[in-house]
Amino acid sequence: MRAVLASLAIGVVIAQGPVTSLDPSLVRPTVESLSEVISREYFEVAVAAKVEASLKAALADGRYASSPTPEALARALTRDLYAVTHDQHLVVTVKRPPGVAPAAGGPPAARRDQPTDAGFRRVEILPGNIGYLDLTMFLRLTEHRDALAAAMTKLQPARALILDMRDNGGGSPDTVVLLMSYLFDQPSLPLLEIIPRTGETQAYATAPAGAGIERNGSRPVFVLTSSHTFSGGEGLAYLLQEHKRAIVIGEKTAGAANPGRPYPVSETLEVTVPNGRIRSAITRSNWEGDGVTPDVIVPAATALDVALERARMR
Repeated sequence: MRAVLASLAIGVVIAQGPVTSLDPSLVRPTVESLSEVISREYFEVAVAAKVEASLKAALADGRYASSPTPEALARALTRDLYAVTHDQHLVVTVKRPPGVAPAAGGPPAARRDQPTDAGFRRVEILPGNIGYLDLTMFLRLTEHRDALAAAMTKLQPARALILDMRDNGGGSPDTVVLLMSYLFDQPSLPLLEIIPRTGETQAYATAPAGAGIERNGSRPVFVLTSSHTFSGGEGLAYLLQEHKRAIVIGEKTAGAANPGRPYPVSETLEVTVPNGRIRSAITRSNWEGDGVTPDVIVPAATALDVALERARMR
């Protein structure tokens, strides 16, 4: 199941390589392949059926026949998919050439599954003994475990902690949960479940006892958000907020909760399909469509200053 529920997908950009022309004869088989993948993998069967009907009607109307490039077709398909589902994770993209870095700023393809500190933009203790972690993505545990351990060890002496998710595009739920494990004293604390269309629930909890985690469940924690905070970045804020473990400061987040993974639909295009629904341990809900509303609503540009002021008062 972990292979299926691979990520709280990192936000992507449609054009990821040189622009090339699109053979018109490939449009229909590409759209039909896209429809088949969504029908098979999307976690809500009824919504997948609506997508299938919509794409079939669009083909009959010749809506995509004039798409001049794969990039243009991907944009048009993504717009139409969103119009039906309002799911921000359901995105068609152009495949990256081998060795090209992901659009969200991750490591080159050759480094996938290797330890990396990609995304750890700032890790420091600010004046007043306030720890600060600016993290832009959550890569898989094989890639981020070491860097996260090093960051939390460096920040361990701080009397308060600020987690900056303002530019976080999401990623692996396992890594989100690992970061949260440092913030609760209780091992194996239930945090969330991911439920695919089969109903076979995947449960996530804080790290078990003996995992070597330097836990601190009493230190004040502040999470910074913006309107660009996406997916796993939102999840961190949402779950800490519902456990009353952090004060969220900044702007309301994007509202993209449904986790998924990419599937190929042609030689040039792929689609990220949400294949599970998140259910939190306390509210039994998630942030899909609504986003996370901060405890303290301020412009994202001033969120750090507000958090620092509050942290120094604790």
